[in-house]
Amino acid sequence: MPYFDYLSNKMRILPVKFILLLFMMLYSSGIFAQQPSSPLVASFESYRQMKEETTFKLDWISLGPTVNSARADIVQVDETNPGTMYVGFGSGGIWKTTNHGVTWSSIFDEQSSIGIGDMELAPSDPNIIYLGTGENLKKPRNFTLPGTGMFRSDDAGETWEHIGLEDSWSISEIEIHPTNPDIVFVAVLGHLWTKNENRGLYRTMDGGKTWEQVLYKDELTGANEVQFSPSDPQVMYASLWEVYPGISGENSGVYRSKDGGTTWELCTNGLPNGPKIGRIGLTVSNSNPDKAYALIDNLNNARNEAAELYKTIDGGLTWTKTHSGPFKIFPGIGWYFTDVYVNPENDEEVFCLGVRLAHSMDGGKTFSYIGGQVSRMNPSLAQGLHLDQCELWINPTNPNHLALGNDGGFYVSYDKGLTWVHYNNIPTGEFYDITIDQANYTIYGGTQDDATVYGPAKELNTRFPDPWKYVWIDPWDGGDGCVTQIDPVDPSIIYYSRQHGDAMRLDKSVDEAVSIMPRLPEDINDTLVFNYMTPYFLSKYDHQTLYHGGNYLMKSTDRGDTWDAISPNFAVSSDPGKQSFATGDIAQSPIKKEVLYAGTDHGAFWVSKDEGATWEENSIGIANNYIRSISPSHHQVSRVYMAMTGINYDDLKAYVYASEDDGKTWKSIASGLPDEPVNVIKEDPRNENILYLGGMRGVYVSIDRGQNWSYLGVGMPAAAVADLEFYEPTMDLVVATHGRGIYKTNLQPIHEMLSQNLSTSTDHFFEIHPTPRPWFNSSSGDPDYRTVEKATFSFWLNQPKRVNISIFDESNNKIWGEDLTGSKGFNQLRWDLVVKKQSSDAPYFVHYERFIQTGKYTVKLSSGDQTLEQTFDVVEPSSPYLVRDGF
Repeated sequence: MPYFDYLSNKMRILPVKFILLLFMMLYSSGIFAQQPSSPLVASFESYRQMKEETTFKLDWISLGPTVNSARADIVQVDETNPGTMYVGFGSGGIWKTTNHGVTWSSIFDEQSSIGIGDMELAPSDPNIIYLGTGENLKKPRNFTLPGTGMFRSDDAGETWEHIGLEDSWSISEIEIHPTNPDIVFVAVLGHLWTKNENRGLYRTMDGGKTWEQVLYKDELTGANEVQFSPSDPQVMYASLWEVYPGISGENSGVYRSKDGGTTWELCTNGLPNGPKIGRIGLTVSNSNPDKAYALIDNLNNARNEAAELYKTIDGGLTWTKTHSGPFKIFPGIGWYFTDVYVNPENDEEVFCLGVRLAHSMDGGKTFSYIGGQVSRMNPSLAQGLHLDQCELWINPTNPNHLALGNDGGFYVSYDKGLTWVHYNNIPTGEFYDITIDQANYTIYGGTQDDATVYGPAKELNTRFPDPWKYVWIDPWDGGDGCVTQIDPVDPSIIYYSRQHGDAMRLDKSVDEAVSIMPRLPEDINDTLVFNYMTPYFLSKYDHQTLYHGGNYLMKSTDRGDTWDAISPNFAVSSDPGKQSFATGDIAQSPIKKEVLYAGTDHGAFWVSKDEGATWEENSIGIANNYIRSISPSHHQVSRVYMAMTGINYDDLKAYVYASEDDGKTWKSIASGLPDEPVNVIKEDPRNENILYLGGMRGVYVSIDRGQNWSYLGVGMPAAAVADLEFYEPTMDLVVATHGRGIYKTNLQPIHEMLSQNLSTSTDHFFEIHPTPRPWFNSSSGDPDYRTVEKATFSFWLNQPKRVNISIFDESNNKIWGEDLTGSKGFNQLRWDLVVKKQSSDAPYFVHYERFIQTGKYTVKLSSGDQTLEQTFDVVEPSSPYLVRDGF
């Protein structure tokens, strides 16, 4: 009889007290323990419903870029079919290729989690994949995205099933039994910024149906690593990491098991201890279960000597440091790295991940550093192997074959690092901020450790080289790009910044960059500090005036050559709960230059109405969270909008506010939104009733100043939105995501609907922008597909229905048409201008597609007996020289 049937029958005759005691014992053992659901599950359901029901179905167009890639922290290769590779980006999802990286597809979209912790293919069946959600890098930058637990796929990522550990939030490592894919261990780091008990090491014996907590220290300490011995899976090693409240503690340590992970013993003999032991990585010899290595972030040492490698040859009973001198691979930032790997065929060959990729052939006694020659899928100013190594994969049947993920993306080598291929052809940029040059529609964006790039607002086409380029790049082929500003009078002057307020002024005409980082005047006896992402802007009233926000607001009227402090110390609030480090955002009224705003990382909001001469704090009625976005009104001088996030404090609620009196009183306008972190809010520059908001999973729009919200658009994955900007000549909304690059959509249909007060009960067909025909090469007469742009047909339907869109020439001849099912609300059809497709068996046939000719056309939108019309111009294409240069 099945166990649960047997138990059910016995319950009819067992005493109630015994039944309760039995269930308490089972529950406390972890077998039946049901973790509380992550709040991101409920907010995901709200997001999904709003996305399905929205009437604002305007198309999001992906602009890339790919040239500078993004932080790759998961790499997996199917060793039975090496052309199949997987790459995970912390906030950009999981991507898969089956053709050696020529093309990629995202395989973990529209799930309840967008932060990725770890993923592993089952050694015995590569079609079985376990994926743990929730980033495990404790970066206080408002974009370390928590997760909703574990997922499993049995079809190589085609479909996914959620399998528990709902309260894990951050998963560091997954380890699958070498021969039984249903036995899995998961190292759960837990909540990064608060205490929680659902952390430590978990095991499932039935493929994720049930879980038990097999190693636990306390509510401050999570599990970071777990490893099987490939030759004897009964032998295992694991590490715990005291991750709260800091990045180290006395409870971090190495554990060993000899019974397949049922019981664990702390390893102490020879390993360092003390109050500052940080992250610990582990690896085990493929042939000897008693031989293992531990790479430890020992912060009891000097910062530049924190990295230490230890080895055991007796199953963890004793450990010895392998090197006599300092091992300088992560100077005080080991929380980012500390992974170690061993050659499957030679357990004296060790790889250690830090800022650089360290390599030892003598069991860790001495090290060299792997660099190598790098070839890129997209040409780039970057030349070498990017720094900050996140994960390494070694082919167990061919150890010369390596796959590496780091802050610069995904790299593959077939000669153990002498040469690499960099797959910088995946649009997963982790953007912090964007700026648009309104004169020529060039977009500038700063990214996480992949510098600042600029490029055209053209649809991504991975068939061709990425046209985006670097504004700057550091000597290590990366660097954190933050805010960029373009001088509207002299476009050769570009201001850009890096982390912690490091601002630069670039003169492109002479290719010269100078530091303009502010310093406090000598008469202020205090320290000027900046958040990692430091806000600053170029005043719209004077192209030589800059404002720069730290704990003081700094102002320059000479392009950053000299600075004045024009505020008190914003970090010192009248509210003890709002004591802060520095500003999170600063802003100036677009209609009155005297009005300045500043908001801090703990919810203190400051206002000046006299260009900084005096300030008042207006922080009553708002949360004690990080103010990420201040949007002063374009229409009412005392109106201001503000968004804040609590993600750095494990507060995953939505905080959006409006004030009509410069913040003296605040009103929450978050009602109706998914209850999840919000990063940016913008007021429409043309219509005071329209607001746009960027949240954890996309963009939302309100046409009644925040009383009601709708999801905006189709075609953009659930991605954390970092910034929103308008290209005002055409009213495009450009969106920077932290993990999926940049997108745009055109807002004209919304403006046309509202400005003309069109009825929602009737159908409408909106104005069509002129669209250029592709450029045709003079030598061959063949179209240059880099220049293909799609025409966009936008319309409103009063209910879901079948419609036909057809194009007629000036003689009323139909040259193209398409049927489709429209939704209630705004709809769009994007057309590639191809009027005919044909094939041929002729050996030299080439013109498979025929494009529409330049000229004036009529477009008809038909449904039943109703037909609506718009004119449509197909214009001459851009110069081939501009196409060649990417713009």
